[in-house]
Amino acid sequence: MRRRNLLTILTIAGICGLGVAVRGSDEGPKATIDAVAAFARLKALEGTWSAPGPDGKRAETTFELTAGGTVLVERYTNPALPGGGHMMTAYHLDGPALVLTHYCIANNQPTLRATAFDAATGEIQFEFASARNLPTPGTGHMRRAKYRLQDRDHFVTDWDFFENGKKKMTESETFTRTR
Repeated sequence: MRRRNLLTILTIAGICGLGVAVRGSDEGPKATIDAVAAFARLKALEGTWSAPGPDGKRAETTFELTAGGTVLVERYTNPALPGGGHMMTAYHLDGPALVLTHYCIANNQPTLRATAFDAATGEIQFEFASARNLPTPGTGHMRRAKYRLQDRDHFVTDWDFFENGKKKMTESETFTRTR
């Protein structure tokens, strides 16, 4: 009887261990990058930017450092999007990682983690880590973002929107500094 109880306990422990491993895999990709250097490059975006859009409409975004320089807040508007496309993204270091939380017009807040940084090209790749206010995993949300910091006055973004587990669209914009 004791042997049976021991086997049951070991089986349950093994199943629980597997559950933890599977849950841990949902946290998104983890890469070792120089997050401090990547964040320093993003901080250079502080200011106001503009990007051309359809029908002569222009997207505008403003980056501002706050909280003693530990958070870079981006305020974005795009009149071509529903409700004027008012959104906000906050970038900051989280221990050894660079993360962003995007406050989206899709009514959710995905957090992405920087998984690649190329100091020579100024490219930073962010991948999905988690989300708040996401009723189901299939609900539409931003899942990936790439920044190419070309020079002091130009950068390009590509944001991938996923729905039902598949990429539905990529929003690409080329920004020029206005202030």
